[in-house]
Amino acid sequence: MGVPFDIALPDPDGSGNTWDTAVNGALNAVKARINNEAIARGVPLDSFPGANDDAKLAHALSYVSQQTYKPAIVLGQRSMEFKQTRQVFNGLAFKGAITGNEFRYNQRVRISVPGSGWLDLPSGQTKGLYIGNLSFEGDSDTTFFVDHGNTGPVLWASHFENLAFNLFRHVMWGAHTAVTFSGFWDVNNSYDTPFKLWGSDNTYWTDGMLIDSPKMGGGNRYHVWLPNITKTVVGPIFITAKSNICGIRLDGGRGIILDGVRFDAQAQAGNPTWGSQLLITGGKFVRVRDCWFYGGMSQPNSTGHTNPAHDKGILTITGGTNILIDGPMFSDGDGSQPNKTAAGAPHIYIGGGSKIRIHDIQASGTPIVKRAPSVSANTIVTDPDVPVSVD
Repeated sequence: MGVPFDIALPDPDGSGNTWDTAVNGALNAVKARINNEAIARGVPLDSFPGANDDAKLAHALSYVSQQTYKPAIVLGQRSMEFKQTRQVFNGLAFKGAITGNEFRYNQRVRISVPGSGWLDLPSGQTKGLYIGNLSFEGDSDTTFFVDHGNTGPVLWASHFENLAFNLFRHVMWGAHTAVTFSGFWDVNNSYDTPFKLWGSDNTYWTDGMLIDSPKMGGGNRYHVWLPNITKTVVGPIFITAKSNICGIRLDGGRGIILDGVRFDAQAQAGNPTWGSQLLITGGKFVRVRDCWFYGGMSQPNSTGHTNPAHDKGILTITGGTNILIDGPMFSDGDGSQPNKTAAGAPHIYIGGGSKIRIHDIQASGTPIVKRAPSVSANTIVTDPDVPVSVD
């Protein structure tokens, strides 16, 4: 197999020496075995020619795209920089040797494509993308993937694991089908909403993610925005939502599960969440289970958001149907952290929607659940000891 890191061996001396022929035959067998084992782990970027990392990557992408069974491109344990947008293709894979983290201890993959992003999807469907074990660093005008909306290209059956993204404008804005995020994720210092995702059949952050972005600016900002997502599970993210940032916004879709998300704030450092930490404006068959909330609704009347109806409770629901809130935990700090939530702020506020069930709510004090006058009491079911008052 020809590989970019092939081992050069001496030819027999041409004398017909049986010993030379036997030795070279054995060496060629060893070489083939080494190459086969190495290619299974991927092709190192540094095995390709080029005066800089972009030039090396151009050769690497050309090589990989021509292979029937595509090896991963291995980005090594060093600092590297890419300044050109690259169009992905089916089966493209990037990998590192060690789990990514925001501190870039093991490698630093610097991405700078001002006004655009590093990876772009062609029109239609792209399948089988893999990116894992890497630490990426961007800048305030660079996105990791080029932004697309729900009518743009779709990423299918792809896997992202053990990744870190620091200092990007956005990480992923686009449509997904059967995409999995797994392993350790660490996302920090985004300059705008890092994730805005549409699609179906996805499994996101099954092993969790740490996400904290104090640089996002004013106005409507979210760590994870799901405008329309269907048959998708979002796993145990640990969200630190500072100031005007809302942790997760869900606007529509069917069969969505938020499982074990921890909505937190650095209230002890003077950075509570000003408004809601979880906002649900739509969706059908939505389950929010075993989620933790702390530090929300510190100044709900002064969030800088465009719609005051979105900041009525730590968990605010304004639309949707068949919504189950199961086992939420609302902490006021419990003596270990300061209580910055405004007095009397609802833990859960229902400003719209129908067929809403709330069970096993826990709170440091008395649980507060309120509804707007326009919402019928008959559409809300809670445990007998949790009343729903009209706001």
